[in-house]
Amino acid sequence: MRPPSPAGGAPADGTSPSRATPRLSLHHVAKSFGAVQVLHGIELEIQPGEIHGLVGQNGAGKSTLARILAGGYPDHGGSVEIDGAEARLSSPREARRAGVAVIYQEFSLVPQLSVAENILLGEEPRGARYDRARVLAEAEHRLSEIGMADDLSLGSIVSTLSAAAQQRVEIAKALTRKAKVVVLDEPTARLAGPEREQLFALMRRVAGLGAGLVFISHVLDEVMAVTSQVTVLRDGQVVASGPTSGFDVASLAAALVGRSLGEEAAAGTAKELAGAAPLLRARALSGGRQVRDVSIEVRPGEILGMAGLVGSGRSTVARMLVGALQPSAGTIEINGEAVRLSDPRHALRHKVALVPEDRRTQGLVSTASSADNLLLMSLAASRSRLGLVHPGALRRRARQAVADFDVRPADDRRQVATLSGGNQQKVLFARAALARPDVLIVDQPTAGVDVGTKAEIHQLLRDLAGEGKGVLVISDDVDELVGLAHRIVVMRRGRLVAEPALPIAAQRLVELMVTGNGEARVESAASAPEPAAEVLERRPR
Repeated sequence: MRPPSPAGGAPADGTSPSRATPRLSLHHVAKSFGAVQVLHGIELEIQPGEIHGLVGQNGAGKSTLARILAGGYPDHGGSVEIDGAEARLSSPREARRAGVAVIYQEFSLVPQLSVAENILLGEEPRGARYDRARVLAEAEHRLSEIGMADDLSLGSIVSTLSAAAQQRVEIAKALTRKAKVVVLDEPTARLAGPEREQLFALMRRVAGLGAGLVFISHVLDEVMAVTSQVTVLRDGQVVASGPTSGFDVASLAAALVGRSLGEEAAAGTAKELAGAAPLLRARALSGGRQVRDVSIEVRPGEILGMAGLVGSGRSTVARMLVGALQPSAGTIEINGEAVRLSDPRHALRHKVALVPEDRRTQGLVSTASSADNLLLMSLAASRSRLGLVHPGALRRRARQAVADFDVRPADDRRQVATLSGGNQQKVLFARAALARPDVLIVDQPTAGVDVGTKAEIHQLLRDLAGEGKGVLVISDDVDELVGLAHRIVVMRRGRLVAEPALPIAAQRLVELMVTGNGEARVESAASAPEPAAEVLERRPR
């Protein structure tokens, strides 16, 4: 067997792989939800040993296509072929039998079972009683056949493994079941830098075994690094496709949004607002070991960035500022008035709103419609003097919000759980905007969204600041903070350790986050080094 090339496409010796029979072929694949057509006649081919990138904005149809391949939407139009034979993907079981494995961000492993038990789940050795030694031996044999016997600790309980190790278990499980096509849907979302490189190395090994891989990612740099072919979806249609070498990050971004995305101008230094009274002020906030003696101000018309490593206390501060957590010490002032916030609804009455980092568990009601989610924070403001709410007026507000924030599909009655991650994020922002807050706190505003949606969210935050609102942005993306914020504060181990002068290089901001060097002081702009390419890796929280 020839080793795979670094791009996962052609073999390393320079010869071309056979293109006689594609591993996966899609012909005129279409899918509608009611009157809304999500996919329009998708054509796609993937060769054995190929890593094929699939990119597009949130709502472009990538996840719908993945679910079709997983057997989740048997009523799709068009046809799917595996190794030249039509595959009827009528259910997840049939998709697995056809040789298709789809690996999502949320793993389908049983946390309480061992690695070996997960590998053999549903295919355990038969016998009168459970034989652990036999299970371990069979799992080891299967992993040896695919060259992964040394990659996994078969006796380890899955819940004790890192996200990267669990992902390897998912991939091993797929390969031991003879998967011919492996679809990875945003596989790096929960991985740190070294873990991503391990994943890419494993993907290349899997391609070297002859499988065809579909790599769905918002991170265009990763797509350029690991794929040999790429297809761009926009509004449910293929708008560009070809060798990855024929694109760069800028041309990929332009293809998926339908226009060129110029570099966003940095916000630069803070506005001259020293004389303006803060909209929100926290003094000496403390709470256990997570937050200690934190004091910050959010001023009218500014975007305040909060930087820090995972575990530095950033999200805990945000939750304290809206009453979701109670500080053990310290005070909070809103428009100069000391308040004790009992919960986020109380904060909302004081015109302070939070867009949380975890949209699924903290932000949205997944079983409710987009309209119901949009109106949750503004129902109280919509009541008449008699306490009544007019349903027609609410519905019009929801429809307008869907249009204003370009939520796709543009159906406010659609269950929010069926939307893509980026469109769920748009619903969260639209909901907060409908509440008309004076202070908006956003935690990881662009995590897991495409470049087009990211640019839209950045513009929304700038517009809010331009209207005189105060915005607090917490982000793992240091480039985002450097480009957006008028001021930046740095947290480390529960404390504020620096407020560097702007402009600041991303590398210097990372150094402050990691070392805390320059504790409790404001740096001069002259001390900042020249911009560097190295930035903090986004880490799972």
